[in-house]
Amino acid sequence: MAIEDIFRALEQQADQEIAEMLDAARQQAVGIEEDGEAQGAHIRQEKIDGARQQVAGRVARVINAARLDARRGIAGVRENAIENAYGQALARLDTLRSQSDYPALFRALAEEALAGTAGEVTVQVDPADAQLAAKVMSDLGVTATIDAVAGTRGGLTVLADDGTMVRRNTVEDRVEKYRAVGESAVAEALSA
Repeated sequence: MAIEDIFRALEQQADQEIAEMLDAARQQAVGIEEDGEAQGAHIRQEKIDGARQQVAGRVARVINAARLDARRGIAGVRENAIENAYGQALARLDTLRSQSDYPALFRALAEEALAGTAGEVTVQVDPADAQLAAKVMSDLGVTATIDAVAGTRGGLTVLADDGTMVRRNTVEDRVEKYRAVGESAVAEALSA
């Protein structure tokens, strides 16, 4: 073998080793590129998921704020409706004494307030009801002192047992009692 053959053999071997190194480098570059793309896709997905979570949080806050505003609006409408109805009821009560069935109503309120009392009682009424109260007490056979100092639209307050028992049975008390029932009914109707 001549020197030239040795050089050619060495040159071929060097070319082959260079080709193998270049091929290995290309494969490593492809692997790095694929890994980079996978990491990039993962990072992009994390960013997208994070942005979605932020948007979902903002949307939830906006929806909750809108719901709260709607509830406040409904509560305001409900309160206005109740106040309006209550005001109208009280205004209608101003003419209650002039109605023909008022004496029967007064008697029913008196019977209810007097139930279970014994002995002499004091009945507080509006001055406009003093005569009616005296008549009703007489008709019921109740010994009562009529005290015409109450400012009511109708009804009475009974004081018994030396003032330790007080029973208010005025028209205003009745309207106020049913106001809570009305609030419930209005709230139920508005939420349906």
